[in-house]
Amino acid sequence: MNNRYFLSSLLVTSVCCILLSTVALAQDLPDPVAPLLTRTADVVHGGLVGRLLKRHKKRTKTNKEKKQVEEDTDIEEVTVVNGEDYVAGIETDETNTNVAYDFNSLSCASIIAIDAFRPRSLDDSGNTGSSFDYYPDSDAIVPYEFSSGVDTDEGFLCELSSGDVVVIKGTDEQYEEMRQMLNNGTLVSAVSRIEMEVENVAPIVTAEGIPTSSSVDDIVATLPSGGIKLIDNTGDTGTRRRLNAFEGDKLVLIVRVTDVDGRSVPEDAYTISDKFFGTYGDTVTVKSGFEACSFGKMQITSDYGTNMYDSKLSAPGVLDVTIDISLTSSTQSVILNAAANAAMRKMGVSLPGPFAHVILVLEGCYGSDQECNFAAYGYVNHWLLVTLGDNWQYPAVIMHEMGHNLDMAHSGGLDGGSYSDHTCLMGNPLFEDNVGKMCFNPVKNFQIAKQQGWYTADTDIAYFNSGIMGGTSWRGRLIGVADYDNNPSNYPIILKLETGGGSDYFVSFNRDSGVNSEVQQASDQVPIYQVAGGDGMTYSKSILKAALREGRSATVENWRKSGLDLTIKVIEINTWSSPAYADVEVLFGTQGMAYMQTSAATMTSTTSTSSTVIFDSGTTESKRWTGSIAALNENDDRESSNNNYPIFVHLYTGDTHTWYITYKEGGVYLKTKDSSGYVSMKGMLEQGQSETVSNWRNSGHDLSIVVSKKSDDYASIEITFRP
Repeated sequence: MNNRYFLSSLLVTSVCCILLSTVALAQDLPDPVAPLLTRTADVVHGGLVGRLLKRHKKRTKTNKEKKQVEEDTDIEEVTVVNGEDYVAGIETDETNTNVAYDFNSLSCASIIAIDAFRPRSLDDSGNTGSSFDYYPDSDAIVPYEFSSGVDTDEGFLCELSSGDVVVIKGTDEQYEEMRQMLNNGTLVSAVSRIEMEVENVAPIVTAEGIPTSSSVDDIVATLPSGGIKLIDNTGDTGTRRRLNAFEGDKLVLIVRVTDVDGRSVPEDAYTISDKFFGTYGDTVTVKSGFEACSFGKMQITSDYGTNMYDSKLSAPGVLDVTIDISLTSSTQSVILNAAANAAMRKMGVSLPGPFAHVILVLEGCYGSDQECNFAAYGYVNHWLLVTLGDNWQYPAVIMHEMGHNLDMAHSGGLDGGSYSDHTCLMGNPLFEDNVGKMCFNPVKNFQIAKQQGWYTADTDIAYFNSGIMGGTSWRGRLIGVADYDNNPSNYPIILKLETGGGSDYFVSFNRDSGVNSEVQQASDQVPIYQVAGGDGMTYSKSILKAALREGRSATVENWRKSGLDLTIKVIEINTWSSPAYADVEVLFGTQGMAYMQTSAATMTSTTSTSSTVIFDSGTTESKRWTGSIAALNENDDRESSNNNYPIFVHLYTGDTHTWYITYKEGGVYLKTKDSSGYVSMKGMLEQGQSETVSNWRNSGHDLSIVVSKKSDDYASIEITFRP
C-alpha cells in the first residue's frame, strides 16, 4: 500500500466515525449549529462508518423497546441518524444503508494534511544511539538554495462541504507538488481549497434518471491532470474545526484501547495518567515538558472543570474502552473507527468536544510494514493523534505529535533526512520515559512567537536584512531558550536572516542546560537552519545546515543570488556567564576574520585584520609584539568609535587549541579553547600585571604577556616569546 494512501485512509475512518455522534448532540444545540451538525451527518451511513453500521439492525422501535435494548446490550446511549437509531450487537440487515445526499456538497471545502513519525530504529540518520552530537572540525560551506530533495511524506485528504473526508487520487508528481505547496506556505492544512474533480461514481437514480442518494464509498476525489490549482486559502470549515493555540489550558483526553482478545498496553490507566499529567508524582511528563518549554504559558491538563466525566474515566484524563474487533486481524483504519466510536459512546460527547487533543493508545500494530512502521502519527491543524506500542510513555514522542496538531512540520538534519535534526523535538526525539528536557529549534520558536505564543516577536527575535549590494553586517549576542527567563539585557533567542523570499535562515544558541539540558545534538553550539518556505510563519519543514563552535564560521555562497557570500561567525561562546551567550557576527560581501584558526603557512609573526591580530611565535626564534586592543562594552561593541584598534589578539598554537586576549569591561582577559570546544578563563590582568605561559608550544620556552597601559578606550599589551 502506498504510504500516502495509508496515511490518508486513517483520517477518513476516524472523522466519519466522529461525525456519527454529532446528530444526537445537535438536538440540544442552538441554531445555526444544530442544522449544520445534522446536515454533516446525513451521509455517515456510507463509507467506512457505513460498513460498520451494516452489522447493526436498523428498525423502528417504541420508547419501551429502546429501553429494553439498552438494558439487554448494556449500551449507554443510542445514536440517532435521520430519525433512526443504531445499536451495536444487533443482527443486521444489509439493505437500505444509503441515504439522500446533497450533490451541491460534492466539492472540497479544504485539504487536510496528515503526518506520521517513525520509531528510532528507522531514524533517517541511521543512528540508533541516544547521542547525535556534532563536533565540526572545519568551517562550513552552505549552498544558498533550499534543497528540493528533502524527504517529506505527508498524506492528504479532501474534506467535502458536507464534512465528510475522502482520499485524494492523484499521481506521485501531484502529491509531491502538494507537499511542496504545504511546506512553502502556499497550501494550508484544513484551510486551503484546490481544484478537484469530486464525483459520485454509483448513484441511486429515480425512474427519471435523477440521482437521489449515494454512499460516501461512492464519492471519488481526483486531482485533474496537470499541476495543482489553488482556489483560495480562506476555507469554510471554521464551524467544524477548532484550531489549537499555543497558550492556556489544554484539555487532553487519553483513550486506552483494549481489543476483543484483551490486547492493550500492559500499563493501567493510573500509570498512563501519571506519565502524561504527573497525577501521582511522575516528574518527567508531557505536561512538564510543555510547561517547561513554554515557561508556564501552556498547561496540559486533565482537569476538565466539571465532574460529569468522572464516572466514565478510569483515572484522571484516561478513558478505558473495549472494541469488538482484534488488533491482529484489523487494519488501522478499522481500529480507529471502533476506538473513536467506543470513546464517544462512553463519554456521551462528540469528539473532540472540549478537548484540545485526543490521544488513542494502541497496544501495537499487526499489519504490513507499510501500515505499521510508525511509532505514532498526528493530524496537522487537528486534535487527533495515535500511539503504537510503548511509544505513549515517551514524553518527547507525544510532544512531537502534538506539535503536528499545532501545525508544526518536521525538522530535518544535516543529512537532509525528514526528521534527523536532533536539536529539536520535531526531529526524531528522545525515546526514554525519564528523559524529556528538550525543546524546539529557532524555526519552530519563530512560528510559535508569530502565533502569539510563548515568546515576544518584537523583542525575542532579531532580524538581519542584508540587501544585495554587500558591505552590510550584524553583530550581537544570542541566548538559548534555556535562559529565556534570565535575560535582563533582552538578548534575542532567534536571529532571522532574510533572504528576500520564503526560505529564510535562522541562527540560535543551542544552550545545553535547564529546560534544554537533554538536547541530543550541537550542545552549546550555534546551529544554522533554513526553512522550506512561508517565511517560517506556518507549517514548513526546517533543515539544520550547520552547527558552529566558538571560532568557526559558515559561509553561504551566492547569498540572495547576488554573487557575494554571507558569512556567519561565532566570535565567542560564554557558558560561565549568566545568562550564557554566543557572540555572533554576520558579514555580507565583507572579508573579515575573528580569531579563526589559520594555516601557519599564511602567517607572519603578526597578521592584522580590522578586528584581529594573530601572533605566531614559532618555536625557534625570538618574537615580540607590542600594540593596543580596543575596549569592548557589555554588548561587545567598541567603547569608542574613534579608534581602529583590533579587538582580539589570537595567539597561534600550531594545533587545535586556541588562545586569545580581549579587553572588556575594565579587564584584559586571557582565554583558551580546547579541541572539544570547551572555553576556559586563564587569567585577568590589570595595568602593570603579567602572565607567563610555560613551555609554550612544547618548545621548552615561555611566552609572557604584559599589560603596560589601560584606558577607557584601549589597553596596550606586550607579548614576548624568547627561546
